[in-house]
Amino acid sequence: MNVKQIFGKQQILPGNKHVLELYDITLSITREKEGWTFNSADSEQNEYHHTGKSNTLIIQPALPEKPIVFKGSRLNVSPKQKLTFFLKVPLKVQVYFSKAQPENLIKEIAVKRLSDTWFGDTDNGEVAFALGNEYFLNMEEVNPSEFEAICPVTIFNNSSAPFEVERLIIRVDNMGLYQNGGKTVTSVVEIEFKGKDVISSAEYHYSKLYDGERQEPITKPRNASGKNPLKMHFHFIKNIYKFE
Repeated sequence: MNVKQIFGKQQILPGNKHVLELYDITLSITREKEGWTFNSADSEQNEYHHTGKSNTLIIQPALPEKPIVFKGSRLNVSPKQKLTFFLKVPLKVQVYFSKAQPENLIKEIAVKRLSDTWFGDTDNGEVAFALGNEYFLNMEEVNPSEFEAICPVTIFNNSSAPFEVERLIIRVDNMGLYQNGGKTVTSVVEIEFKGKDVISSAEYHYSKLYDGERQEPITKPRNASGKNPLKMHFHFIKNIYKFE
């Protein structure tokens, strides 16, 4: 089953069933008179959601609900140089009724479970997901599954010393998802590193180069405002969300 068969809008009449094959998860969704019954192969109990008379079911991808942490793998950027690399980010599957809006979300499914990690010091840190250390220097080399998105990351070392990417937090709630050449691509993360003792910044935005010609995202950012508290250090950076 490919991504076009999984995601999209379905019209399901009462008594009919829609089956989702999500790697090792098989999820059966049956339309009832005014709701939906979910059943997975590894569960003996059905899960019912009463939603009303709409027969429309919408299935779409989503980025994780918490920030992700990339471990740098000895990535180094010389002063005044710009590095672009690409990550593979596991996606979640969201199921909506009638319209894809927050109040109509029925269920969110983690196709691949990510490990929790703590990012930062004891007092000011936060819980995030551990992404691992795999990266690619060319977008053409990335071969994501239908449940993964390509995440372009650009780092500009605007300091006077070499910079080693050790642990990088990416606030995926500021990022949308786009379709480009049959692949799902996130908003671009652009980071300017100004030095260890200087406040650095990051922008999350649409890029025609990586996200394709269509600027409208297939999934909008979880954080509609894009505003987060200003943090010190490169790993805790100000988020500025914009579309270009």
